[in-house]
Amino acid sequence: MVRLTIYGDFNCPFSALASARADVLLATGRYEIDWRAVQHDTAIPDRGQAVTGDLTAELATEIEAVVDLSQHDVRLRLTVPPVRSNTGAASAAFAAAGDDRDRLRRRLFAAVWAEGRNLSDPAELDRLDAAGRNDATAGLWQEEFAALPKPVVPTVVLADGYVSRGLGGLARLAALAEADRGA
Repeated sequence: MVRLTIYGDFNCPFSALASARADVLLATGRYEIDWRAVQHDTAIPDRGQAVTGDLTAELATEIEAVVDLSQHDVRLRLTVPPVRSNTGAASAAFAAAGDDRDRLRRRLFAAVWAEGRNLSDPAELDRLDAAGRNDATAGLWQEEFAALPKPVVPTVVLADGYVSRGLGGLARLAALAEADRGA
């Protein structure tokens, strides 16, 4: 079993692609994925940030890049959400999920990128069955992420400790899935 650690943020479309690619690897039964939910932008207000103007254009550009990157494997369909979520509470809820983390990870990404939900809203997290909190674990993940050289989401840490960030991490996940299909 190959163990990968992935740091990702639910409000990052590139992390949504990493999540979909992680699911492909999990489906093979040969990979163990330790997903660690983090906030890549801790300056987002507690209630989230309305997506307007330049931010709308920035997210649309990022989504276009993710859609292009996903065309040969997982084929994601994402939409610009109306709110950029502060994902601190969602990360703590994810940390509390235990054995149900993979399902919740998928659900939280879909909530943002397919349904336009605001993960900053505690009532929304309740509706998504993400009401628990493990602030200690979420805080530890955030500290680990911040301590990485050039912390970028997604970040993939291979079993040998090699760190692959951003587009490189996404390419690494795609290459692992491709190699597994050819094996």
